[in-house]
Amino acid sequence: MRAEPFIKALIELSGYFDKPLYIVGGAIRNYHMGLKITDIDLAAAISPQEVIERLKDSPFKASLTSKKLFTLKIEHKDKYFEFTSFRKDTYTGGKHTPDQSSLTDDILIDAKRRDFTVNAVYYDILKDEFVDPLGGIDDLNNRIIRTVDLPERVFSQDGLRLMRLARQAAEMGLDIDKTVMDAAKENVYLIKDIAIERIRDEFDRIITADRKYNIPNAHIRGLKLLEKIGLLSYILPELEKGKGLSQRKDYHKYDVYTHILKCFEYSQAEIRLAALLHDIAKPFCVQNDGSMKGHDREGKRMAENILNRLKYPKRTISEVKKLVYLHMYDLKTNTKDSTIRRFIQENFDILDKLIALKQADHKAGGIMGEESPSAARLKEVFEKMKAEGIPFTTKDLKVDGKDLIELDIPAHKRSLALKSLLNAAIYGKDLLTREGQLKYLSRNKKSF
Repeated sequence: MRAEPFIKALIELSGYFDKPLYIVGGAIRNYHMGLKITDIDLAAAISPQEVIERLKDSPFKASLTSKKLFTLKIEHKDKYFEFTSFRKDTYTGGKHTPDQSSLTDDILIDAKRRDFTVNAVYYDILKDEFVDPLGGIDDLNNRIIRTVDLPERVFSQDGLRLMRLARQAAEMGLDIDKTVMDAAKENVYLIKDIAIERIRDEFDRIITADRKYNIPNAHIRGLKLLEKIGLLSYILPELEKGKGLSQRKDYHKYDVYTHILKCFEYSQAEIRLAALLHDIAKPFCVQNDGSMKGHDREGKRMAENILNRLKYPKRTISEVKKLVYLHMYDLKTNTKDSTIRRFIQENFDILDKLIALKQADHKAGGIMGEESPSAARLKEVFEKMKAEGIPFTTKDLKVDGKDLIELDIPAHKRSLALKSLLNAAIYGKDLLTREGQLKYLSRNKKSF
């Protein structure tokens, strides 16, 4: 660890204390796995008040972040560290935050309040040695996740650990100990005690798990671990309704559920939610009228409801439901070019993501090859429009608000005037110059 860039500052910090200062958690885990170290968590058998007092006239600034959990933020120049006093946590329910915490001098007690052994390895900064009270280093070497105590006890303390189990296994390519997996399945109901915002945050990290440490397919493994544990039934029950629901054999090799998982697997991180929800309404449509017709329209409605339930931001909901609704657009590639052009302009903000979703959806059919004709056509027309200099937003126009004022176009009509010009510029080559756009506005200003 001595070679790490932050160690020099921590050696200096350790000199202010009369007890060992440790790095613990993710930084130590990642060091042993050869992964990038980002956040630095510190721990010691020292109270927050004593830390603040000892650092009062030092180059380090300590500020309390949680009196209840004995946590501090320690800053030094351009670096900052999270510090937590050795503590014992007491839970009366698995609601993520302990009901009561008390200080301890015992490193074993502190280790056993954590979740998994791979996160409970300590590094004594001054002695330059690892302290491993629960065998976490062996588990890292064996690439396996075990809990710091009986798994039933660990999960009952904090139901969110069920999600963390799936996420960390996926992100780092670790296996889950069989006893731990069995206990996770038996205690899956504990997720009901967790705030939906925390579940959503973990879910987001799972569906983009391949990005954390660049482990291929970590996202699909994470999702399948959620299914195996039983968490998917609580988070996204609509998804599993597609199991066993067959589709047209000329388009699809898989049932609805497997197809969605394949589409998710092939998707880039930015469209993962849309990939999971793009065919979410197929079971509903079949049950409602015996066919999958209109699943894009119903999917838009269901996607909005699901994402609202999971408390996603409005911007995310708006984008995902739009992608779900449009994923079938021009599927047979028989839409007129002029109509495609208008569609591209109207949906310019999500066009790249829509093309990517169409591509993943097509590939996930498992029947008609790798490349989606529909996605290819959208991309081809889009590239032509760019080459021609077609404006896609009003910001791309060669006129602005000052020009509208000089043309005496009333304030309440200016937005409509620019929109009208934008639409007209799709087809009129003479409207791609500033002169042509000014003439258009002048000629049509009374009709806006």
